[in-house]
Amino acid sequence: MSGTLTIDMRRPLGAGEILSIVAPGVWVDLSPETRTELSRRRADVERFVTEQKRPAYGFNRGFGHNVDLAVPADRLSQLQENLILSHAVGIGDAIDPDIVRITMLLRVLSLTRGHSGVRPELIEQLIGLLNNDITPLVPELGSVGASGDLAPLSHIGLALLGHGRVLLQGIEMEAAQALRQVGMAPIHLEMKEGLALNNGVQFMTAIGMLACSRLKTLLQTAVINTALVSQVMLAPDTYFRADFHRVRPHPGAIRVADWIWRLMENSPIREAHRPFEVDGQVQDPYNIRCAAQVLGTSYELIDKAEQTFLIEANSATDNPILLSAGTDAPAAYQGKYVDIVSGGHFHGMPVAVQIFNLFQGLGIITNLAHQRSTRFVDESKNKGLGRDLKWPEMNEEEMSVSSGMMMLEYSSAALVNDIWGSLTPSHLFNIGTNSGQEDHVSMGTSLAVRLLKTIPKAAQVLAIELAYVCQAIAIRRILPIIPTYAILPLDISRELNRVRKRLQQSVKGVIFEVSVQGEHPVSEAERRLSPVSEALYRAIGERQLFRTVTADRFLADDLMKLARFIDSGEMVETVEREVKLGWGDVSG
Repeated sequence: MSGTLTIDMRRPLGAGEILSIVAPGVWVDLSPETRTELSRRRADVERFVTEQKRPAYGFNRGFGHNVDLAVPADRLSQLQENLILSHAVGIGDAIDPDIVRITMLLRVLSLTRGHSGVRPELIEQLIGLLNNDITPLVPELGSVGASGDLAPLSHIGLALLGHGRVLLQGIEMEAAQALRQVGMAPIHLEMKEGLALNNGVQFMTAIGMLACSRLKTLLQTAVINTALVSQVMLAPDTYFRADFHRVRPHPGAIRVADWIWRLMENSPIREAHRPFEVDGQVQDPYNIRCAAQVLGTSYELIDKAEQTFLIEANSATDNPILLSAGTDAPAAYQGKYVDIVSGGHFHGMPVAVQIFNLFQGLGIITNLAHQRSTRFVDESKNKGLGRDLKWPEMNEEEMSVSSGMMMLEYSSAALVNDIWGSLTPSHLFNIGTNSGQEDHVSMGTSLAVRLLKTIPKAAQVLAIELAYVCQAIAIRRILPIIPTYAILPLDISRELNRVRKRLQQSVKGVIFEVSVQGEHPVSEAERRLSPVSEALYRAIGERQLFRTVTADRFLADDLMKLARFIDSGEMVETVEREVKLGWGDVSG
């Protein structure tokens, strides 16, 4: 992607525009009208603070519990630069550079709302880093997500001052060197500007926005897997009928059901067992029957999170905030942005809650996938696919020494357990900071970092399920029959119940169950899946992402290939070439 992204205080940006900053060739520009207005507001507040000689937090007073300390006029710049230098105390590995670029853009958006009172030159310095592909190295931990993401944002601020280390077009070096190479000079901060750089939760929000985008892909992958599993497990499509879901109209369930329905349309294998005399099964387990309701909940969690992140992205998040002065201000300042209001527009709780909701959505997706993976290896539940999906053409001796795809379920269980372990609701575990002045913090940033690290594990869980699906498709291809299940006539059922009772009375511990299973012949054409499912299966084969397991072999490489296929979004893109899933509002 390439082009110009114009930042204008009168226009919010959408999620796609914000995330485009990670693509090569995107140039960021500040609109002339916004620059003029920011200059006007800066001049007004500078004159107001100087003339009125009032204590103004962020301008001529210390920070946090040092708010009672007056700062001499000739040390105001040093106060701001010392703030950035002293607060850049992040620890741990450097976060993904894409997160840093999104964070910088989000801080640009906040400052251009015009309520921070900074010079446009400061904003243009941030834009200069973006346009010259200078990305500060920002440690992933150190923010409590309340008085802004102080430590991460200060590491970004360091680069503006020519301190710290950065990546210049992917090459690590000192910030001062990078600035020189692209013809930029370090900026000197003036009153309020250091505080304006690090008072916001843009770091947390950036992670949330990127995670939200990736979770959309994972949810749609889970939906595609659901359509595939439903077909190879010989489930009906009636669970996903539009009129069925309209009587309980949760938007997420309606959307997901519509996706699955369209993915299963014109499926020959579904049509082969549509008559009840053939199918004979009244209901499937919840992992298929309730998939729309379960995954629909994840849809709503992701959708709500994205809405919250967009509100945050296009808001003024700072302290203090400059508002238009009323009639109680001196006449010369009425209507100008010189009303300096301290408050909490830097607190991360609105974002932290949605980060946790994304984690919940992720947990729901992976748990459902794991439940279906366990079903694949259970020959009593997988509708004729055999124990551990062993290749049906093996002879008895080969079967005895084969594990088939047994172990994949174990790996799925380990991954899901690890994901659950990461789901600690950090935003509920407050640890006050700053000598109690900042006594309630969100702790959402560490939660966001964990979420970012968990997403690839979720892709691996879905990859395991997809591997099972691919094996199951191959097995169905060579099986000339599908199992059928009959409901016993009432008189026979009653007689069996009488026998069962007599056995249980005479022999303790006996369990007596009877079912009737038949075989329904299916032609080669009837063993096919829906057109879109077949296109995906072909693509997986052509890319050699998974090879049918006809004998025990090493499978880890296949799983990693499938996980990359999923996490990169290629799987959803492959499907969308056949059927447009989309996102957004649910129609009718």
